Amino acid sequence: MKELLSFEQAPPFHVPLRFLLSAIPFGVAAGLLLMASTDSLGSRWSPTVLALTHLITAGLMLQAMCGAILQITPVAIGANVPAPALLASFVHPCLLIGSVSLVAGFLGAGAPCFWLGAAALLAGIVPFAAVTLYALWRAPVRNPSRLAMMLALTGLLATALYGASLALARGGLPSPAPLVDTAAHFRLGWMVWGLALLCGASYLVVPMFQLTPQFPARFQRLFIPALALSAVLIVLAPGHWLVDLGLAALATVFATTTLLLQRRRRRPRVDSSFRFWQLALLSILAAVILSVALPWLPEAPRAEVLLGLLIMIGGFDSVICGMMYKIVPFLAWLHLNNAGARPLLMHQVIEEPLMRQHLRLHAAALPPLMLSPWVPAFTVLAGGLLVAAHVRQAINMAKAIGRYHERRTEMMALS
Repeated sequence: MKELLSFEQAPPFHVPLRFLLSAIPFGVAAGLLLMASTDSLGSRWSPTVLALTHLITAGLMLQAMCGAILQITPVAIGANVPAPALLASFVHPCLLIGSVSLVAGFLGAGAPCFWLGAAALLAGIVPFAAVTLYALWRAPVRNPSRLAMMLALTGLLATALYGASLALARGGLPSPAPLVDTAAHFRLGWMVWGLALLCGASYLVVPMFQLTPQFPARFQRLFIPALALSAVLIVLAPGHWLVDLGLAALATVFATTTLLLQRRRRRPRVDSSFRFWQLALLSILAAVILSVALPWLPEAPRAEVLLGLLIMIGGFDSVICGMMYKIVPFLAWLHLNNAGARPLLMHQVIEEPLMRQHLRLHAAALPPLMLSPWVPAFTVLAGGLLVAAHVRQAINMAKAIGRYHERRTEMMALS
């Protein structure tokens, strides 16, 4: 894998970093909203749950995933994104304004917030997806990660179109009737945009950073086409139980395949990033079991909220934390190395004990969070721990950037 990396095509340090760092305040805001939610987690249609969902999806996940794409596509796939700094300077504020406005609309700020949220998110997502898809289309490398990234970006576009239509309809404006479909919106978001991107990144980062074997050739050949077929079925028959069963099977195959590879890793030492990944994969499996059992469970509306929490915070939030603890140190090492600065190894950028503190806080938040739809008092504990976890993450990232700038300053002083 390492011989395929194109370090010279890496975007400037600040380009992916601005997206990655912007994800963290959304995690803090999600924790604060949980602390104030009291008994608002009884249904996924409550304003608090809708706001929490979009803090994580349109806020934390979208920011972190866009940052990861801007780093991974040129370096690992050879897809040279044109003018990445210019693209980021336009897309990043659009995504920030759109996600904040959308959350404010769900919390009662009024219809104009839905209009602004839909317009700003589309204004950021459409050019981002178009430019990166163009770069991937022209990339000389034809590996499974490229196909996964292309499907993920297509899923992002579809999710955004459905989401914008739903937001405009909620704000009282006319929307295309076929696109006002919540079932298609969140299935495309979780399973196509989210899972395809996670899969594409996993092909690269799991073997490289966790020293596992490569994903099986059959899995790499078949998984993304199967996920693409499921995307078509989602649009044609959103919410059909057979489609949902197929989606559950795909999520199970991905999670179990990755966990089995991790058991065969060549590195005996287990770090916090690895544990974040395990936590995410186990949360995905728990979500699959719950999704299949959902029709037979009592108090299904509360169980639906639990399903969303497992996917969003147990799954995607966990894996994003784990990936950031590899991507940011790698970026610091790469750009210092390219600049000829004194070497700074990846494990020196953020010390393991600091990452472990974040991991423990994050993991401690999950049990009370999973009980909070039934025991509202646990929302305060879960939200407080989630806030503390993301504050710890912010401090760790600040230390990493501080060390990077120390070495840059030292290099400039000696030159």
